[in-house]
Amino acid sequence: MSTATSAVGTVSSPAPGRSALARKASALRWGTVVAGVVVWELICLGPLRNNDYLAPPSSVLTAGLPAVLQPDNLLALWQTTSRFLEAFVVVAIVGTILGLVLGRLHRQIFHGARDVVSVLYALPMVPFFPLFVLWLGLGTPSEVAFGVIHGIMPVILMVMTASARIDRNLVTSGQTMGASRMQRLSFIVLPAVVPEIIGALKIGAALSLLGVLLAELMISIDGVGQFIANQVTNHQAAKLDAMVIVVCVGVVVINSLLGLLERRASHWRS
Repeated sequence: MSTATSAVGTVSSPAPGRSALARKASALRWGTVVAGVVVWELICLGPLRNNDYLAPPSSVLTAGLPAVLQPDNLLALWQTTSRFLEAFVVVAIVGTILGLVLGRLHRQIFHGARDVVSVLYALPMVPFFPLFVLWLGLGTPSEVAFGVIHGIMPVILMVMTASARIDRNLVTSGQTMGASRMQRLSFIVLPAVVPEIIGALKIGAALSLLGVLLAELMISIDGVGQFIANQVTNHQAAKLDAMVIVVCVGVVVINSLLGLLERRASHWRS
């Protein structure tokens, strides 16, 4: 009994030095951020002091950030955020379902579908944006669709590859017990690939936001893209950099939340 207890305790105890390694990694990350800000300030006050598109962090904090937090600019942030969320919901639902279904098809069909998705993923989408405007009109529908087309391809590709690698014995066991194809997808395939799905959604979220921002930068009358374009035209470096930093912080928050979900979904793996 004592031997079993000690064995369990040995297995569940954290690896030696893991917490110290985590602290060192965190210190390195934050040290890199602080060093980058200091270098940025020195460069802007020195060699690039006359640059119209790069302001020192001190100016971004004191002049740019208060301007970005004005009601009109917060509305622009919300407009872009809502478009991104709409695009991401479509990417998460449609991309996951298509990936699961395509990954469980016959091997030859799977390889053909994977090649098609890979080619579509590699295509540059920016030249096709005028077609989205022509089909869906100027404004939110075309911008959301452009975000979806940017984010959905990697999600489909990663999910279908993960679902195709599932142990065939698990699926065969479910089929032997009378599970239908939908039940096998829902109760065997889906739980087995949840960590991979969340990892794919991390990439899909970043690319969906990129697609929305690109659409707003090219043809838009509102949103963050239109705000950035105005600041570039008017040489307002502090406001421009402040808005870019706010967007980057939002991306980090989203990525951190998805990373937390991914770790929780992977806790059963060694």
